Amino acid sequence: MIGKSIVFLLSIFLADARVDFNHSRIFDEFDFKGQATVAIDGLCKDTCRIYASITQESKKFASNILIQTSKGFVSIADVASRVDPTTNQKLFLEINNVATLYIDNANSQMNVGPLVLYVVNKAGSNFGYAEIYEAEDFHRPFSTMVGALTVMSARPFTLKQAHLEGNLEGAPEGVLAQMAGYDALGYATDPCPYLYYLLYGPFPGFTMEVNGPIISLLYDLNQFHFPPGDLTATIGITNRRQLERAGWAGSPGFHGCLDKQPYRSSLYDFSTPFHAEVTNDQPESISVDVVTNSDDAHPVTLTDPENGSEYSISATADSKPVSFNFNAKNLTINWTPDGSGNTHFLVRWNSTMIPHS
Repeated sequence: MIGKSIVFLLSIFLADARVDFNHSRIFDEFDFKGQATVAIDGLCKDTCRIYASITQESKKFASNILIQTSKGFVSIADVASRVDPTTNQKLFLEINNVATLYIDNANSQMNVGPLVLYVVNKAGSNFGYAEIYEAEDFHRPFSTMVGALTVMSARPFTLKQAHLEGNLEGAPEGVLAQMAGYDALGYATDPCPYLYYLLYGPFPGFTMEVNGPIISLLYDLNQFHFPPGDLTATIGITNRRQLERAGWAGSPGFHGCLDKQPYRSSLYDFSTPFHAEVTNDQPESISVDVVTNSDDAHPVTLTDPENGSEYSISATADSKPVSFNFNAKNLTINWTPDGSGNTHFLVRWNSTMIPHS
């Protein structure tokens, strides 16, 4: 086990860990670990905004990772702490007219702790309009409509939206979710799958367990003119969830975006077998699709525990999911990583469940 952990740490240390999108890049601790300076070309040549998330434990390191600006150095810890006291939205560091932005690591031995750095150019979709929040203590009460919303965290987190109540109880909504920044929302912008996609009335709300650093929601305001119900987030995931109309589960940091590096973090566990349970009180029709690059010795296994039916999936193309249909109350998902940190999987489902308000 120790040997595998060392191999994994070396592999992610040597890998180019950043995740590139058309109008943004998302950096993590391994982009800065052992690096005196990191250069970001092009994104800030006109205008870019920088958002950050760290852990309390990594604050001491983030305080010494310094963004060079025309007015001096700004630490990642400083950027991560910026919050609008009225709305609780994350604030940003804006950079203008810098062809190449430099970020210096002034830590001893260039050490780093868990962090997320989201750098987005003004050409990206929803720039200037999206709401962006830190997952810890996040609460957006039922209020105004929102088109695009992003939640960030250096630790995995659970995001929930309550169903609408009162005069709007029973109102329909349309929502899609992707594990990317607000600029990448919509498949035409970047080839990232919809992890959650539901047009439904009455909209049932949702629970999303985000095994990664960022998720963005896009609300369909063209068809549905209703604000979302209460949105909240808590740190941590359980991998035991109630069956909903739509949902997903995936390996740590895997977003499903084609030809892009998965997100990385020293907090992600690639040695412990993954187990998730999706439960309900009565059978429903459940359609499931799966992608994974794991080999035959480390498949994703879908099981109906009521009748024992089981399917093992391995070595699919990320662009060509394998699909299954179940009529079941419960569905279990199992996956054993190979310890390298280079394998991944994603399971998405839709069901015929009628939500209870």
